Amino acid sequence: MKITGANKTVGLEIDTGIARAVEAAGSAGKPKLVNMAAVELAPGAVEEGMVVNPKEVGEALLELWSSGEIRHRRVLLGGANQAVLVRYTTIPKVPANKLDNVIRFQAQESLPIPLESVVMDYQVIGEVEEEGKTVLEVLLVAARRDMLDGFLEALTIARLEPVDIDVSTLALMQTLPAKARDRSVAIVNIANGLGNILVADYGRPRMARLVSCNLKDLAERLGCSLEEVLDERVYHSDAALSEFANWADTVISETRASISYYQSQSNTSELEAIVLNGRGGRLKGIAVSLEEALELPVRIVNPFALYTNANKNNLGSGIEAVEYAICAGLARRGLEGS
Repeated sequence: MKITGANKTVGLEIDTGIARAVEAAGSAGKPKLVNMAAVELAPGAVEEGMVVNPKEVGEALLELWSSGEIRHRRVLLGGANQAVLVRYTTIPKVPANKLDNVIRFQAQESLPIPLESVVMDYQVIGEVEEEGKTVLEVLLVAARRDMLDGFLEALTIARLEPVDIDVSTLALMQTLPAKARDRSVAIVNIANGLGNILVADYGRPRMARLVSCNLKDLAERLGCSLEEVLDERVYHSDAALSEFANWADTVISETRASISYYQSQSNTSELEAIVLNGRGGRLKGIAVSLEEALELPVRIVNPFALYTNANKNNLGSGIEAVEYAICAGLARRGLEGS
């Protein structure tokens, strides 16, 4: 979570069945979209957010850089799976020179696995008063080392240099427009593989969760491929519409449970809206279903809205842009370098 700012970077997401990349330049305040591209991955190469076959993924990334005409080879990679843990904790406010030691000591209590088996990082996201004392709110992130090996092997094959590996869910913070940063919102990202839900409260990440609702499950219910799941012709039968409704109920249930968990915590703001993105955001009717069931406004926000040139050309201006939300967030954070 600590990288050096650069004037050009690439945000890379490796999802089930597909890898996406966004090349950006400039600064985090005024990012410029240079290029965006995607490549299909072989079935089984990536499962539940983990690289199962590094060789196939690495070769696909070589093709992505070549066919997508992406020039920059230093990447900020997004990852989110069961081997990536995100925890929130508080510690007493201490001098800066003692902060690292105190947080790592606290992490041993907060994380259910030994620290030596993970790569850990943290971010101080604020401070609050508790029982008359000032405490720091800390976001802990830990990724299992053996899980990271598959990603790093694939990047080596593709001749790519990982600047950092960030949590995909947290990268979604970087796609929020200014208006959404001034309120409490939930970002729901529906991917081919594991989905993500992030609650952001006035510009600060407050809850990051993986959810099981995904497009792979929907495709299996419909008996179609991942590529066909967005094709409206697949939904012309009553049976298909019924399967879609059942799948949408799962999305609603997962989202409702996440919101309920967040609101059960103390010192939380009332949720005001839902931002929907990811490939599943392109499904006809899903936004309306969420809005009606949860009684909250649901908005599909272009993740390139903060990019200075996204609407001046074909890049990032269509509905397909929502698929690149995680990549767009990663690239912008790479330019920010904090």
